[in-house]
Amino acid sequence: MQKIVVLSDVKLNTSVDEVILHLLQENKPVLISAPVSKNIWAVYERDIHITHLIKYQTRDHVIQRKVSRDKFKRSELFKFASLVENVEYLRLSNDDLIKLIRNGIVSLRFVSELYLNAESLELELMSGEQYIEKYETPINAKDLRINSQSDFYDYKYNIKFFFTRKSFRFLSNTHFIVNELEDLPTKIDSVYVFERDILSFVNQDFEREIDIPDIPETSPYYVKDFLSNKSDLDQLSILGFRYYWGKTANPPKVKGLVELIMNQLGYAPKKAEAAAFFLNPNPDGLCGKDKTIADGCQFPYLTYCLERFWDDQEKFDKNITSKIKDFLVTEGFSVDNAKYAELFLRPSKFLRGPKKRI
Repeated sequence: MQKIVVLSDVKLNTSVDEVILHLLQENKPVLISAPVSKNIWAVYERDIHITHLIKYQTRDHVIQRKVSRDKFKRSELFKFASLVENVEYLRLSNDDLIKLIRNGIVSLRFVSELYLNAESLELELMSGEQYIEKYETPINAKDLRINSQSDFYDYKYNIKFFFTRKSFRFLSNTHFIVNELEDLPTKIDSVYVFERDILSFVNQDFEREIDIPDIPETSPYYVKDFLSNKSDLDQLSILGFRYYWGKTANPPKVKGLVELIMNQLGYAPKKAEAAAFFLNPNPDGLCGKDKTIADGCQFPYLTYCLERFWDDQEKFDKNITSKIKDFLVTEGFSVDNAKYAELFLRPSKFLRGPKKRI
């Protein structure tokens, strides 16, 4: 499951407002935790000139009905509003995010999407329509006060998630659900985000373990799934992504990166310098001549060689190490960088004994 964090708890290189604005523009989720003091209901809403909630009565007992459409050719149970269980997070709408950025607080009347705890222990994003369909809480023309069932299929309605006090759990003939609804005040310092969506805004000194799945395919530090956990490329790709990718402020200079690599990976100075060369977005020195493999950052040459020379190899082959070095030198790299690149790529299952500082 993707890691979710409280945005205000993260050491950012910009303001919380700027991060939320970026997520809004990129259509990335901004969440709040499901309120412990309120219940959440899936409620139908329809348009009658001016959008407002239908004041239909809600009750405990259910109505059996049949609908002629194929997917509803069976008797089903129906409730006018459905109590939603196992909610973990609520997703804020664009309008609510704009108010939150402007005022630092927003009063939520409803949300259109939420995350449920699924049986697989993964979070499941659901809209109102998806929730009603999955949990078989259908509607019919009578319930929405439409004159005929035939008109129902062309009728526009929405299903949104509203809030009531915690003690309100059962519907009865004497209550309209609309009379029980409450707003949910939300402050900007209480929002949650997916950690992978804000990595470019995290301070470079924020030491957390970035996982390979966090790195998108568009990044030069991306390592394909079938190539991961085979060599030093995993750790190098994480360092490159952490310090150089996206909008990270103040990326380290070459000397600083060399020291970081020595401290974190235990490399000797020369090997760390070679690693820094392949991680640098604009490296100084001899680069590969094939721009279709790498243009700018030379790290894609490493993933290319790992896939070309070591993928599916079950036994150590000394000839492969020579082929990698010869290929990289032919492509234009220096002898030293080619030599250390081969060491970065050598599959860990072929390493014997403890690693030495080379």
